[in-house]
Amino acid sequence: MNSIKVVCPFDSELIAGLEGQNLVVKVDDLSSAVAAAAAVASSRNRLICIQVETAERMEQLQFDESLTTTPLAVFPAAFGNFRQLTPQLSLLRQLNLRVYLGGDNRENLAGLRILASLGIHGGVVFGPGPIEWEGLADLMTYAVLERTAHATIEPFSYIAGHYDPLSTLDWSALYFEQPGVYLHLDKQGRVAFSRTELQSGRFFAESISACGEQANQRKIEQRRESWREFFLDNHPCASCIGWKLCLGKFAGRLPSDKGCVGFFEEMLEVVRQYRRQCERTDKERPLWQP
Repeated sequence: MNSIKVVCPFDSELIAGLEGQNLVVKVDDLSSAVAAAAAVASSRNRLICIQVETAERMEQLQFDESLTTTPLAVFPAAFGNFRQLTPQLSLLRQLNLRVYLGGDNRENLAGLRILASLGIHGGVVFGPGPIEWEGLADLMTYAVLERTAHATIEPFSYIAGHYDPLSTLDWSALYFEQPGVYLHLDKQGRVAFSRTELQSGRFFAESISACGEQANQRKIEQRRESWREFFLDNHPCASCIGWKLCLGKFAGRLPSDKGCVGFFEEMLEVVRQYRRQCERTDKERPLWQP
């Protein structure tokens, strides 16, 4: 159970009833973030971050200095109007913040690039709607190969930094969804394996303490190894060139949307190019100086 991480709603009683857990606490209003962090601080748990999911656009959110000590994962509805966001940029750079925006439109992708160029970390959200694969490829190339200083854009920065040609790479932890590692609680403390299963009421345990039971431990281990099912089922994803970077995360879009195939093939080449650049930099001998 040491590797388990818990995503739960902001409920002081629920949080107080947990012990020794690493928590992602969800709120739907930025103004609740400080109180949610304080609830974890007064409990016997450790805070990973506060996840803010809001219907407001990025420029509508009101950040303030009380948030400077709170780790934040902010999911706005959209990027919105950059000009209206500019008065807050200085503060945003001081925060322990990552901004997640949907990959379903170019405005959001452009917004992530703008934020990164200003030193504000971001991430692409892959929702159920259509994905702008071409715009996503442009953003990925910028995130990985752009030499001008900029903040990270996930999952591209993580993939480039952790790529190993001899193994697979799972970046779903960036979205609090790593199978068998991130568990999701409702307000009653019932446990689901994913956000989707939580929303549909599919729970595998009645409480986080019940996850230590042998039967539930087996379920958790099986979920961690669920990627193997692609090979058992002879799924097209298992033979895809981008498998090591994707692990079938976009299988539900096939066969109507095959954009993921070309995207991850291109990303694999960009990451290899990035690694070659790093190797050359590491091997460069310092030039004498007068």
